[in-house]
Amino acid sequence: MRLLTTTVAALMLPVLLSAQSGATQQPSAQTVHDKLSAELATQTAAYRAASAAITSTEAYKQARKARDNQALRELRSSLQRPDAAGLGRAAFDAAKNYEGDDALMLLTWAAINSRDTDIVKGVVAQVQASHMKSPALVGLLEKASMLSRPLGASESDAFLTQVIADSPVDLAKAWAMYWQSMALSRSRDREKTADKAKELMAKAEKLCGDHWLGDKIRGPMFAKEKLQVGLVAPNIQGEDMDGVKFQLADYRGKVVVLDFWGFW
Repeated sequence: MRLLTTTVAALMLPVLLSAQSGATQQPSAQTVHDKLSAELATQTAAYRAASAAITSTEAYKQARKARDNQALRELRSSLQRPDAAGLGRAAFDAAKNYEGDDALMLLTWAAINSRDTDIVKGVVAQVQASHMKSPALVGLLEKASMLSRPLGASESDAFLTQVIADSPVDLAKAWAMYWQSMALSRSRDREKTADKAKELMAKAEKLCGDHWLGDKIRGPMFAKEKLQVGLVAPNIQGEDMDGVKFQLADYRGKVVVLDFWGFW
């Protein structure tokens, strides 16, 4: 029996009860979403802590030093991995109790987090049937790379093609074109499909406006053209911690260490 059988049942009980009785105590889709996210985070933290405890033991260190894979597997066999598939199934089932973007939010969570082929295929089928025109579809398309393996190349491409044809949302179309371009650029026939991949990427950049997808598209080309060894570094400008403006050109001729960082 999976670790989360009881947990998932507890999470979904209000939904199931309200579905059966027609009562008004059904939690919001956001509440269900947040509880599933919290449970996955809790399990992930527990798994990492348990894994760290095992790998810090002398027995593990000795087995690793000896390259004893059998011993390493035995030492790690007691670890309970997060039940992402179980939680994904709970999200997929819960989505049936909601409509519109509420349902799509839970379906998106299931597809992104479950990593389960049947669940991902079920999500895509539901999306194709009921959610192709929703602006909230962008949330799923941002992570569409996680759909390609469960769906397979053909089904994944068909889904993205349908998004391009049916979605009225430019950003949704842009993401679909972006992933199609990436798939073509990584295919065995990438030399033959290079022009098509470039065309799709250009269309995606045009459609995405000032969304960060544009930076994601332009980044590799910028790196290729501006960030190669031997080239002059771009003249980065900004303010220091005291609010004083500066530019990289001010330090020409000096050794400069650039430390890029941020909050995510």
